Amino acid sequence: MAVAPLNKFITIAVPVAPGEQNVYTPPTGVSSIILYASVSNVGVNTYPSVTFTHRRTSTASKTSGNTRNIRIIKNGEIPPNDALVIVDGRLVLERSALSRDSVVIQGIQSGITTITNVGYSSITGIATVTTINAHGFNINDEVTMSGIAFDCGGYSGSITTSIFPEPQRSFTIDSIVDNVGTSKTFTIDAGKVSGIPHTYVPALHQFVSATSNAITNTTGSGSVAMNSPTAATYNGATGVLVLTIPGHGLSNGNTIRIADYGITFRCSMDNYLTDHPYPRPSDPASGSDLTVANKTTDTFEVNVGVSPSGGRVGPLQMEFIMSILENSTT
Repeated sequence: MAVAPLNKFITIAVPVAPGEQNVYTPPTGVSSIILYASVSNVGVNTYPSVTFTHRRTSTASKTSGNTRNIRIIKNGEIPPNDALVIVDGRLVLERSALSRDSVVIQGIQSGITTITNVGYSSITGIATVTTINAHGFNINDEVTMSGIAFDCGGYSGSITTSIFPEPQRSFTIDSIVDNVGTSKTFTIDAGKVSGIPHTYVPALHQFVSATSNAITNTTGSGSVAMNSPTAATYNGATGVLVLTIPGHGLSNGNTIRIADYGITFRCSMDNYLTDHPYPRPSDPASGSDLTVANKTTDTFEVNVGVSPSGGRVGPLQMEFIMSILENSTT
């Protein structure tokens, strides 16, 4: 017996947070139609802009992870007290055994700064946020945040680390720590999650690839090109980078150099949506001879410098709303 398609109308309503955010992906077994989508300027005397992208990601075995991006609108500016209609008709999103569609939004606005620490109390729900530069916020300002990583201690067998906020939402500044105008710390009511520990950790990195000339052995008076790393892990709290190069032949105390932009990661600060090559010319590891430690046959460690960054915060300037029709035949 044929199963009648099941139609369901849903609405996505979120603030446009710093960085790029995936606002919708059809569930498995569902094709979706975006009926309407718009972004409103809710700031004061601001002129933010937004890029809205249709992203198709391959899920086929030999091309898994490859993406194709089609920008529906690029850097569309939204005047004060106005809104930008992005979709006013029908845009179909598919999900099959070979590909997965999603829609991604990225805002460009003023006042965004990097977060370096978040203290959270699961008893009170109060979060104390510290930024790398003076944030410039006032009490009762509305803000958005993104890409904050917490270690939740593997609560109830779940994954150890979670990314906050999920789902995306805005927050109101409750208090400013230190002097207004120069303060780097503020508090918000993030809501209670009773009994679940939340310990801030710097941004998490997932290895993507390395260039063919990424690593050079600089031990002694010469320099010798090495094979490319096949894997890498980075701990922002300690600065330790662990590289995997099968049969690398290095010893503890040897030195290596990493070519600028030689190793590419994806980062929790933007929910792993874009590639970031390191080291950048401004990073401590750029052009430096790094000492090898804790070597095994296939791996070794070097210290490339700590990075406490772990998320971004900015004033609430844009809000996004989208109406969707989901169609399922399962």
